[in-house]
Amino acid sequence: MTVMQWTITLIEGLGAAAALGALVLLIWHRKRLPGTAWALMVGLLSALAITAVGNVFEWTEIAPYGDMSEDFVMPLLPVLWLFLFVVELDRANREHLRTSYDQLKAVQNLAVRLTVTMEPRGVMQDVVEMAARLLGAPLAAIFLPDDQGATLQCRAVHGLTAEESRSLVIPIDADTGIGGAFVKRRPFRTGDAATAAIGPTGPIFERFGIRALVDTPLVYSGQAIGILGVARRGGPPFSDDDVALLETLGAYAAVAIHNARLYERVVESEAKYRALVENAQIAIVVADADRRITFWNRGCERLFGCPADEVIGRSVDLLYPEDKREQIRQEIGPLLDRDGYWFGECPAARKDGSAFTAFFSLSCVYDAAGRVLCTLGFCLDATEQAQLREQLLQAQKMETVGTLAGGIAHDFNNLLTGILGFTSLLRPAFKPGDENATAVSQIEDAAQRGTQLVRQLLTFSHKQPMTLEPVRLNEIVEEAAVLIRRTFPTPIRLVTRLDPDLYVIRADATQMHQVLMNLAVNARDAMPKGGDLTVTTENRNLDPDDAQAAGLLPGPHVRLFIADTGAGIPEPARSRIFEPFYTTKPTGTGLGLSTVYAIVSRHGGRITFTSETGRGTTFCVTLPVKRSEGLAPMSSPAGAGPGAPA
Repeated sequence: MTVMQWTITLIEGLGAAAALGALVLLIWHRKRLPGTAWALMVGLLSALAITAVGNVFEWTEIAPYGDMSEDFVMPLLPVLWLFLFVVELDRANREHLRTSYDQLKAVQNLAVRLTVTMEPRGVMQDVVEMAARLLGAPLAAIFLPDDQGATLQCRAVHGLTAEESRSLVIPIDADTGIGGAFVKRRPFRTGDAATAAIGPTGPIFERFGIRALVDTPLVYSGQAIGILGVARRGGPPFSDDDVALLETLGAYAAVAIHNARLYERVVESEAKYRALVENAQIAIVVADADRRITFWNRGCERLFGCPADEVIGRSVDLLYPEDKREQIRQEIGPLLDRDGYWFGECPAARKDGSAFTAFFSLSCVYDAAGRVLCTLGFCLDATEQAQLREQLLQAQKMETVGTLAGGIAHDFNNLLTGILGFTSLLRPAFKPGDENATAVSQIEDAAQRGTQLVRQLLTFSHKQPMTLEPVRLNEIVEEAAVLIRRTFPTPIRLVTRLDPDLYVIRADATQMHQVLMNLAVNARDAMPKGGDLTVTTENRNLDPDDAQAAGLLPGPHVRLFIADTGAGIPEPARSRIFEPFYTTKPTGTGLGLSTVYAIVSRHGGRITFTSETGRGTTFCVTLPVKRSEGLAPMSSPAGAGPGAPA
């Protein structure tokens, strides 16, 4: 062999070695190339290797039929290449199908989880974990715009610590990679992450050796609400399939994040309004279409004395007294069904059975089909308002009757004056003991009683003049006690409990005496078989709330209590006892308590009572203390200590 032949042989040998080495590397790293490209490269390298080896054998005469083997082998290479191409194509297709199936299944599982996860952070964390797993990325993150819309901030991350994730703040800029993806609503990908390293992302990418990067916008209803990004080390840029998969995840994520935010706002709103309703001072109750209670706030608990767990699921009838439930259903039910609402006062009952007057405002809530979903009710304790209204009506009635009584009293007094004048003229005309003289005396006595009645009428009508002066109420009680002890039946025991430091009031002493005697006489008549008559005085300072409830002015007051242990006032008569000419006594005039009411009212005070059938009645007279008189206490007369019987 010549030098030229050895040179050519050496070159052919080196080519064969290189081809065989490349073929071995290609087989070893077969996953680095797509299946068809790998098969083509194997065929080409095999052809080169066979040709080079055949030439070496031919030139070195090691195999004299090297060219013949080349001629036999070379035709088989297309067959080998076709075989490898078909096999690799099938393997690649099957692998692609398997990968697509796995990705589809993973996305489906993620979609199912996202439908039940209503917490935004949980939704975003599920998405980044799935994106990192499916794309084989060590880093994945979701960025959302801040409140000002100036930067994108990391809200969920895979592969970074919480402190590192807080440092990821990316400007929203159309000229940058990540910010541009958000502004333009188009995916951004690169094989050189350094070109997209905006702000603090550079050191993070360098630490992880990140090269490939893809970011896809999270779009909902045409508006970008965030960015989903993944990054990995080395290798080629993310493929179109990777971008499509990431866009699919981003679409699910956008809807899930939006829904989670809506749910979060709904929960916050529901919690806020529930707190407002729960803590409202007014009682709020909700009942379903079957009149079963479904909501009961703290206002209801305070008003009715029942905790929510004791009433939820029970009928709304428990709001009303048992003896009035059927009547209330028949009266309110038809109006509520007809109009869809009702408001007004009606009796209500507390847990302990005590009844009170309540103001209800009821409204029906309907669904889209017009069916009643529930009834919303607001309730207030209207007892005080009802009492004030009754007091106003009573005052107006008393004023009207007083005006009428005053006019009658003047005319009647004129008649009595004439009668008394004529009896004084007739008296000398008859001798003592004469029947006519007796008749004249009876006429005069009747006229005098009529004069007393006129005086009571004038007092009731506020036309009897008053002489206001500083009065020590304890002294009036002691004077009346002497008279009561002498004139009342022995079985009646009088007890006085007088405050030795009682304030001085400004009043008409005669009328105060009349108030005390009228109330004492009523107590005596209520105890025909005897009992205890207790008279008590005390000081009382009314704060604004107590004064408003009593219909008085705030400040110092004196209270006078007259209590008996008699039969009590019958229930039907309690609302009328202060009416003029109303009496339950066979021989009463009906002016005793009405006169007391008029006198106390003229002095700026208030009279109330409590009564229990079979146990007695207590009247309370509250009178204001004039500060101009000073809050001067008094000393009890000798022997008149608190609790001393008279």
